[in-house]
Amino acid sequence: MSNAPNYLRVYRKRTPLTQGDIAYLMNLPDYSNISRYEKGQRTPSVEMLLVYHHMFNESIETFFDPESAHVLSNLIERIQKLIIEIEKDSTLLNNSSRVKFLEQVIIRLTA
Repeated sequence: MSNAPNYLRVYRKRTPLTQGDIAYLMNLPDYSNISRYEKGQRTPSVEMLLVYHHMFNESIETFFDPESAHVLSNLIERIQKLIIEIEKDSTLLNNSSRVKFLEQVIIRLTA
């Protein structure tokens, strides 16, 4: 099973830090797991993503740009379908506020 491609290695390599340095900062016994994360062989933990975020001053999304665009496209499509489903079912409570919120999300995501 393949994990989403990421730019963890790219951002670390822009600095003088080694995989061993990152492993030390994360209190890991060695750098082998860092290597697997950076190669996309393992899914990074939330802790690891936050360490990279704080160390390299980049948003977590930035480390996954290839996958992020795909997720965003699918999300917008699903939101549009959900709006249609909500509008079809008049028995659901708060339909108009839900639709309005979802429409605002689409505007924000496509701006």
